[in-house]
Amino acid sequence: MTAPTIDPQHQIAPLRGAVEEPGSVFTNEHPLIEIPFSAFIDGRQFAGEGLSLVEAHVIGLADQGLDGEERLIRISFEFQGFDISVRPKVRIVRKSARELVLHFSEPTGDHLPQLRHILNEYISGDLTSLGSVIRAGALVGGKPGTAPVQRRPALHRTRALLGSLAVTGLTLGLVVVAATLVERRLTITDLPAPGRLLTEGRDLRAIADGQLLYFAPDAAEGEVLLSIASTSGETLSLAMPCDCDAQAAPGVAEGGTVLAGEPLVRLSEPGAGQVIEASVPAEIAAQLQEDGGAQVRLGGEWHFAPLSGAGIGTESGANGAYQAVFRPEIPVGATQTGQLVDLRIRHGIDGLLTPVTDLWRDLAGWLSRPASE
Repeated sequence: MTAPTIDPQHQIAPLRGAVEEPGSVFTNEHPLIEIPFSAFIDGRQFAGEGLSLVEAHVIGLADQGLDGEERLIRISFEFQGFDISVRPKVRIVRKSARELVLHFSEPTGDHLPQLRHILNEYISGDLTSLGSVIRAGALVGGKPGTAPVQRRPALHRTRALLGSLAVTGLTLGLVVVAATLVERRLTITDLPAPGRLLTEGRDLRAIADGQLLYFAPDAAEGEVLLSIASTSGETLSLAMPCDCDAQAAPGVAEGGTVLAGEPLVRLSEPGAGQVIEASVPAEIAAQLQEDGGAQVRLGGEWHFAPLSGAGIGTESGANGAYQAVFRPEIPVGATQTGQLVDLRIRHGIDGLLTPVTDLWRDLAGWLSRPASE
């Protein structure tokens, strides 16, 4: 059993001549609290002088026959308009003709929860005394113009602190997420179409619509590389134009249908590296040219890939897009050839203030003009 915390202003000094009850193990652990109460023994009322969880000191006409007796008594606490009573069993010690010490025979009996609650509330200040009447602390007026101080248990304060910390943490998290989204919106532009990893070289395209009848990627220079049966009924053959490696474009195979201008074969020098070819919209082509490259997602991470020496090619297609070739700065294996990769452009922070700077310059120029104009 844990003793309540005692406020020094509610604790009274031991009574003069007080003697600890032999065999009692609770007396020193529970100091007396100066709280208004009354004790009723055999129908006679005694005024309370001090009370703890294990004993009570009362004052009144003490009959000599009560000394050493055990009684079931009533301890009453008077509130405004009602009272609360507990009925502990006590052993009576007569200290003088007007003073009795009531030792609780069963300190942990049925009366303990109610008695402990009242004492704890009185010690914490939630209950106060006005003469012989106990009042709630919230009803006791303080000094004019000052609000009464309410004491909250340590558990409530801890919960409030943890709640405040949780709210602060969530707020900071939302701020970080919002700042990240704004920063990404202002500084990053995703290319609408992915790029494709290819071996560095040039494409050999179909010269007519038709069907691919023959394809020999290992043909030597000057030998027939492929033959197309065109829709006009002619058979068109293309010779290997160089002593280089030939690799069929994705989806190209003998017997397949081809369209005029469609890439059929990728021609590259032996040991050529990997490049990324992509279609770039006209509205971001200038920004891409200024940045000198784009970020490419390889292996789950973003890496910068500068434009190749040729830069951005000529406009192609009805949508006004440009062909761009990027050279990855990290090694790319031959097994990744033909894969699609995401591309994006990351803008510098300096460019974000350019519109504001231009507006301020125009406004300053307008204000500095002579009034005659």
